[in-house]
Amino acid sequence: MAPPLHLTLYRGAWRRHDDGNWTFQRKPSDLRYTVLVKPMETVEDLETLIRHRYKLKPETPMVMSYHPPDWMLDPNGTRTPPITLTTTSQVETMMHIRSWFAKLKLCVSVGPEDVAHYQCLTETDFSVRGASFVFNGLSGKEVVASKEILEEVFNQQELVVMYRDHFEIEKAKKYQKERGGSSGVSSPSLREEDPPSSLTGSEE
Repeated sequence: MAPPLHLTLYRGAWRRHDDGNWTFQRKPSDLRYTVLVKPMETVEDLETLIRHRYKLKPETPMVMSYHPPDWMLDPNGTRTPPITLTTTSQVETMMHIRSWFAKLKLCVSVGPEDVAHYQCLTETDFSVRGASFVFNGLSGKEVVASKEILEEVFNQQELVVMYRDHFEIEKAKKYQKERGGSSGVSSPSLREEDPPSSLTGSEE
């Protein structure tokens, strides 16, 4: 069996520039930790390793992602979105790349705001209480409240939805501005893709 490999962790947030290129911005406080990861590590065990390294609670939202070497991203290069690790097979593929590419970095986004921002950039569907949702169109009203109040009222997963709603609104405003449309923009509605479970009083 192949031995575990050192994998460098970057903590921060992805940014997609106007020219379509993606870059990962590390937080100033990031210490660039490393973890030992087995070539056949499960996605659950990898998440546990990272949560332990950063001392994160189980309920703290977190996203693991990476960019392969530039030459593997042809023809679009760094305009290719990051790969989000959600399955064990994806982790195994990443570790195979790491076995010959020592500079590979695992990018970790932590907390409701950074996770929601990443979801917005990658147009990721999300789940709350077993139901999957996507943002669809513009309707309803924008929620206005201070960050401190929201953190007191909503749990971590609900805050992801609140922040996601905010980022989608800002994206829609920018899109309408670029098209010379109306300045009045309301909140994107949530369409439930899977039955049952609805969002109770939260929109991220």
